Amino acid sequence: MTRFLSIVGATIFALAGLACALSTAMGGEQRLGPMKVAVTVDDLPAHGDLLPGIERMDMTRGVLKALKDNGLTQVYGFANGIDIGSEPGLIDVLKEWLKAGYPLGNHSYTHADLDKVTAQDYIADIEKMDVLLKTLLPVSPLVQQRYVYRYPYLAEGNTLEKRDAVRSYLFKNGYRIAEVTIDYDDWAWNDAYTRCVTGHDKKPVAWLKGHVVIAAEGCLRASKEISELLFHRDIAQVLLIHDGAFNAVILDTILKDFRAKGVDLITLDQALADPVYKTNPNYAFEAGRTFLEQIAEARHIDVSRFTDTTYTVERLNGICKQAPPR
Repeated sequence: MTRFLSIVGATIFALAGLACALSTAMGGEQRLGPMKVAVTVDDLPAHGDLLPGIERMDMTRGVLKALKDNGLTQVYGFANGIDIGSEPGLIDVLKEWLKAGYPLGNHSYTHADLDKVTAQDYIADIEKMDVLLKTLLPVSPLVQQRYVYRYPYLAEGNTLEKRDAVRSYLFKNGYRIAEVTIDYDDWAWNDAYTRCVTGHDKKPVAWLKGHVVIAAEGCLRASKEISELLFHRDIAQVLLIHDGAFNAVILDTILKDFRAKGVDLITLDQALADPVYKTNPNYAFEAGRTFLEQIAEARHIDVSRFTDTTYTVERLNGICKQAPPR
């Protein structure tokens, strides 16, 4: 999305305090699996800042190559339209995603925050994005699979009336909700990476590339632990990442690490077939929550011990704005 939306997203997620990771001491060579994880990619066609000499298409192709090289199929890219409205050529990024054999889902036209608009305006934004996606039917029949919705900022409604109105619209129109259970704030890593590369700060770039794998691992471990706490079993997990500059260069490393440690990378369709996703937390909240956090809060179960206190958004936001990490 635009830089404005990146800043807003940073504020919202920082306030939400998403549970993401256990102690980094649990990383290293310890296996992550058996664990089933679906990878999903948000904010096509434009996420984060551009790097000098790098185009949006370059980023998307880097992400697509990582997905293909790791054998991932049917990875949903969740698309907005606001940047296409101001830069029509970005529609080619969505076409590239489809031509590579991956479906697109709806992420609302303007990346709308349900906390800040009416349910009626929010629904109109979903419909506007659907109109745009429908124009891509000549590119690929995969557009017919577009009825999967990802809430921007993971904000599903700050009142039950608003939440229920949007859910009712989605289900009546054949949508499934692409809930998120794993989120290691990759957008904040991306912002730090683009600042460091632009500033030619090689040492923190190396630090980011090494430590993001640890952070991602920790987030998977935490989500598995929380799932077992809430449901007394492993569930099929859904990972949120973004179509940005950092993932174009690091996603392959992360996915290979997951696979080497026993993670079974499945499709979103397979993940959403888990009956756990039929659960409605029926819970209104301010700002974003993962599906697991919604369930925990609705049941008054404290999962704060799973929160990552090492790779915080605040720490990442300071990289290449102050002394580099050691």
